[in-house]
Amino acid sequence: MEISERLKTVASFVRTSRVIADIGTDHGYIPIYLCLEDTIDRAIACDVNREPVRRAACNINRYGLGGRIETRLGDGLKPVKTGEAEGAVIAGMGGMLIIDILDECREKTGALGELVLQPQTDVDRVRKYIHSIGFKIEDEAVIFEDGIYYNVIRAVRGKEKYDSEADYIFGRINIRRKDPTLKEFIEKDMNKSKRIMETLERAGTENSAKRLAELEKYIEICGEVYKCL
Repeated sequence: MEISERLKTVASFVRTSRVIADIGTDHGYIPIYLCLEDTIDRAIACDVNREPVRRAACNINRYGLGGRIETRLGDGLKPVKTGEAEGAVIAGMGGMLIIDILDECREKTGALGELVLQPQTDVDRVRKYIHSIGFKIEDEAVIFEDGIYYNVIRAVRGKEKYDSEADYIFGRINIRRKDPTLKEFIEKDMNKSKRIMETLERAGTENSAKRLAELEKYIEICGEVYKCL
């Protein structure tokens, strides 16, 4: 089965769970791929909308995996019983939505041993939330696909806290690994931020001044990390 590099990276981060819940499954590609690779035994493919559940069910049947992957309609982790899955995959949605999904079902989240998350936004907040609920970040990756940079995070049970804001923004593992894709992203984002600053300077409003200060601090952090890569 051929899947995108983003989804392949997400799938590769499922390493200890034999039963996973794929939240926001869409086409069901990740659980199908994991079953075909025999990485997992079973999966629960969940989505809040009926059409993605239908699409996933069709794809699951196409690969003859109806006995190993069950589709469920529902919001976040709500369709999954506590302890029913060993790990959860939540990919391709905003970081704050991922946090809401995990936080709304804290008992279920706490029973999981592995989280594989791919937030589209607010990645720093996701990392901070992971630490706040008794998980540690065991692996990360930054990938570039179709003109977009993606962060993939694998977390397991354990205590951890970063002292550096840069580690939360860009990922301590990515920085220590001297990830070339991260370096490329930072360079582009610094240039983008500088262009935005020029526009804000011309605006000269109270709100623009506040945003300018935020961007100056961000560019300073970017510069410090870039030197390490």
